[in-house]
Amino acid sequence: MPFDVNTLLSSELHSIKNRMQALLSAQSDLADMLKDQPEYQAPLKSIHRNSQQLNQQLVELLSILKIQHTAFTPNIDENWLCDTVASVIQELALGPDGPTINLDFDHEFNGYYDEQLISIAVHNALINAINAGANNVSIAVEEEDNGSFMLLISDDGPGFPDAMLDNRTFNPQGTGSGLGLYLMSQALEAHHKDDLKGSLTIRNRREGGAVVELLVP
Repeated sequence: MPFDVNTLLSSELHSIKNRMQALLSAQSDLADMLKDQPEYQAPLKSIHRNSQQLNQQLVELLSILKIQHTAFTPNIDENWLCDTVASVIQELALGPDGPTINLDFDHEFNGYYDEQLISIAVHNALINAINAGANNVSIAVEEEDNGSFMLLISDDGPGFPDAMLDNRTFNPQGTGSGLGLYLMSQALEAHHKDDLKGSLTIRNRREGGAVVELLVP
């Protein structure tokens, strides 16, 4: 019987994720026990933030493994974008030193998409902006005539390097923004409607900063 590395990896990641959930639960209990002791609040917040980010990375890896399976079908349903984005921001557990994130779209806007996959794309776009040192991030929406919508995430950071802009093929090599862009592109390309396919575009703003465009058909 041939060795299926994806099956083994998926199984191990599920096991790690279950242990991660147990750690998150224990961390929450510890935070409740120490809530009246201010000297412990800073390290507890750091533990919480890093634990949430690690858990999110596990979710992303499992999702990408599912996308790579030939029988994968995205879970398309009606979702409210404000709720999707707000959940991602909450999971980031940004402290007072984090950027200001503005939702510059109608909070009643809704669309049909796989919420987990779009959350992965938004999460990585925000992580890229945070790691780049952005102070302000704007999330806007442009509706297309064909029923698609474009999610535009822009920031006031240093922007993407020219080498990254010149390479329009996102691949999983390396870490950091390169890997994040690959995860984003995979999450978007899993969305299909008729002849339309989701896509990722990156560019820089004339006034400085980066723009990530997420097309959802």
